[in-house]
Amino acid sequence: MTDKDKDNAPAPDFAMLRAVEVLASIVEKRMSQPNVPPPPIDVPVILFNENVRLEIGKTSRAELVKALGTGFPFPSKGWETYAVRQNGTRALLSAFFRDELLIAAELYLPRTKNAPNMVARDLGEFRLIPGEVKLGGAIVSLDERFTTAVGGPAGVVYKLSFELRFPGGVAYAMGNGGLIERLVLYAADA
Repeated sequence: MTDKDKDNAPAPDFAMLRAVEVLASIVEKRMSQPNVPPPPIDVPVILFNENVRLEIGKTSRAELVKALGTGFPFPSKGWETYAVRQNGTRALLSAFFRDELLIAAELYLPRTKNAPNMVARDLGEFRLIPGEVKLGGAIVSLDERFTTAVGGPAGVVYKLSFELRFPGGVAYAMGNGGLIERLVLYAADA
């Protein structure tokens, strides 16, 4: 653009410039606030289907083994992982126990070549409650109590991460491209 073209160019729209300034000030204010987790809701969050109920501190290893059998040790020692069919897609369900009670559960679409090649069992779709959150669902459909995650396990693999804290734990819904690809329950002290 030449100097003559600049002189003939229309003046910037004042309203648009003001809108940009207001948005910039909102972002600056949010960035300067401490990264504090939201207060917990007053009910537990569970991951369940019609055959299995996963609840932190309540579900026993024996209950899970009775419903699903022995799990595959993945992604590391101590985890018990199963392949399940979710919305027509193969997903992995991983559980971790302390003193025979569930302290962590993850339902996710495998994103690594090292994932075990197990046959997916069709047990019905798992949902995270509250909110009936499912793998493959739209991030925008999350229960309004989910907030942008403070820390958490997502960072590198997932562009979007939301959390919901509850007595004794935290739940995460993570994804990319606007879709949920991972649902997580962790004990607060795990």
